[in-house]
Amino acid sequence: MNYVGIDYHKRYSHATAINEEGKVIRSKRLENKPEAFQTFFKDLEGPSEAVLEASRTWGVMYDLLEAIDEVESVQLAHSQKVRAIAEAKIKTDKIDAEILAQLLRADLIPGGLTFPANRPALIKR
Repeated sequence: MNYVGIDYHKRYSHATAINEEGKVIRSKRLENKPEAFQTFFKDLEGPSEAVLEASRTWGVMYDLLEAIDEVESVQLAHSQKVRAIAEAKIKTDKIDAEILAQLLRADLIPGGLTFPANRPALIKR
């Protein structure tokens, strides 16, 4: 299983993938386009779980991720409770994405929701 943290912005995101041992296997800034994310997840060669911080526009990224076969689930992290990111002295998109991935691997995503990918009927907007 791969664990992917996504620091989501309006036009681009930073995605960091780690393996089951917590080692970074891929980290990249991506345009928020389906093709970029499809390639990122396909290159990981295996199933993935993903996490992003909840925001007003989380649904856009969820829709993009749920259409990717390699993504088994998507979690939403409560942004105010992700203290490891909020209190960091050095804050970059790359660091934020890796911290999210590490928290996901350790099953420590605070106050988030988990949605199995490819099941959009579970979401009520």
